[in-house]
Amino acid sequence: MIRRKLSKEIIKKEEYQIWNSFIDLIAMENENELTEIQKNAQQAFWYDSELQNGGHLQYFENQKKKDYSNVIQSLKNIGAEKQSQILQKAANLYFNKNRKSIKSIFNFIKKANEGEFDEFDSQYYEIEPDMNYHLQNYLNNNLNEFIEIE
Repeated sequence: MIRRKLSKEIIKKEEYQIWNSFIDLIAMENENELTEIQKNAQQAFWYDSELQNGGHLQYFENQKKKDYSNVIQSLKNIGAEKQSQILQKAANLYFNKNRKSIKSIFNFIKKANEGEFDEFDSQYYEIEPDMNYHLQNYLNNNLNEFIEIE
C-alpha cells in the first residue's frame, strides 16, 4: 500500500502536512496502485478539481470515460451524496448526445459559452458542505490508509 510518511514531530509542529501529504498522494499516484479507499478520495479530488477549473464540460472532456458510475460511487463512499447526484444528472445529459471531441481552446470556449452544463455547475458550487469538507472528513476517518506516522 502506498502511503506518505510523516514523523510525529512534523505533525505536532505542522499539522497541515497531513492534508498536504494526503493531497499529494491522491493527486500524484497512479490509480492502479491505490487501495479502494484511496481511489475513492482520488476520484472525488479529480472531479472537484476539474469542476473548480472549468466545470462539468471540462471534466467530461478531460476524463473521456465511457461510464462515470465508479466516480459516482466514490463520491457516495466519501459522503458527498449531493455531489454524486449532480454528477449523475450531468453524466446523463452528456451521454444523451452524440459528441465530438473538442480539439482547441477556441472550440472549448465556444462550447462552454453555450452553457449546456451551467445549471449543474452552479448547483455544485452551491453545495454545503463542499468537497473539501468531505475529503477532510474521509481523511480523518481513514488516516492510516493515507499517512504512515513514524
